[in-house]
Amino acid sequence: MAEVLVIGATSMVGSDFVQHGGFACAALGRRDPRALGLAVERFDSVDLEDPLALHRRIVQAPEPAIVNFAAITDVDGVEAERPVDLGAAAGPAWRVNALAPAYLAHGAGEGKRQFVQVSTDFVFDGEAGPYDETASRSPFSPRVSWYGWTKGEGERRTLVILPPSAIVRIAYPFRADFPSKLDFARRLLQRYREGSLPPLYTDQQISPTWIPDVTAAVGAVIRQRFSGLLHVASPDLTTPYEFASALIGESVGHRVDLPQGALGTGAPPAHRAPRPLKGGLRSVRAAGLGLRPTSWQEGIRQLLRISGGRS
Repeated sequence: MAEVLVIGATSMVGSDFVQHGGFACAALGRRDPRALGLAVERFDSVDLEDPLALHRRIVQAPEPAIVNFAAITDVDGVEAERPVDLGAAAGPAWRVNALAPAYLAHGAGEGKRQFVQVSTDFVFDGEAGPYDETASRSPFSPRVSWYGWTKGEGERRTLVILPPSAIVRIAYPFRADFPSKLDFARRLLQRYREGSLPPLYTDQQISPTWIPDVTAAVGAVIRQRFSGLLHVASPDLTTPYEFASALIGESVGHRVDLPQGALGTGAPPAHRAPRPLKGGLRSVRAAGLGLRPTSWQEGIRQLLRISGGRS
C-alpha cells in the first residue's frame, strides 16, 4: 500500500517529491503522473473543482498521509478573477487554491490522517519582510494578489478545519529540470538566450526556494508528524536582478550586463498582479526538523551542475 497520497503529483514541486521523496506514493488529480514517467502505485482521476467528488475520494483513500501540491499558480492570469466584493469570490483559482484544501482537510480529518498543504510567500503583502512562521497573513488589499489571497484562504480554511495540519510555504521555486514548465530560474535563462529579458527588479526582496529542499521538508514533516507553519526558502535574501546576474553569469562563464528596473515606482501595469516588494521568508522552524535550506547561490550552482548549464 502507498504511504502518501499526493494531489498535484505532476506539478513542478509535487513531481520532485514523487521522484525523490523516498515514499511509496499514490496520486489524485486531473493528470495521470505515469504518463510523465512518474512511479505511483495508484492514480485516481478527480476534478479539483468538484468538491463532493474530491471529498469522497479523500475519505475513501487508504494512505495515512495526504499532501496537496496542487494550485493554480498563474499569478497574472488569475488576477482577472479578483472580485470587488469577497462575498462574490468565484473562479478556478478560488475553487482550487482556497476551497479544495478545505475539502481535503475535512476528508483527512474524517479518516484521521495527516494533511500537508503547500503554500506561498505571496500570502504576504511585502510591506515588512522577510517573514518568519509567526507572522500573520496580510489582510485583503490591493497590495495582495488574488493568487496570494486564494492561497492564504486555503491555509486559513485548512487550519480551521484540521488544526493539526502542516502548512509548508515556499517562494520562487526552482529546480534543475522539469520539461512541462519553466520555473523562476530556467525562465530567466531561456529569456536571456532568446534576447527577451525584461528589466529585472533591483529593489524587490525575495528568498528563492530550491525545490529539492521542499521534498526534504515535506518528508520530514510526514516522518516527524509536524503540524503548524513551516517556511522553506533560501536563508539569504536577494533581488531578481542579483539572482539573474549570478545565474546567467555562471551559465555563460563571465559577468553579464542585464536590464534593470524597479518594482516600487508606481502601480503595476493593468495586466500584472501586485508582487511583494519587501518580501522573503525566514525559515526559523526548519532547524528543529533537522533541515538546512539551501542558499540561492548554492541552488544556482546545483542547478547548473545537474543540468550541465543547459537548463
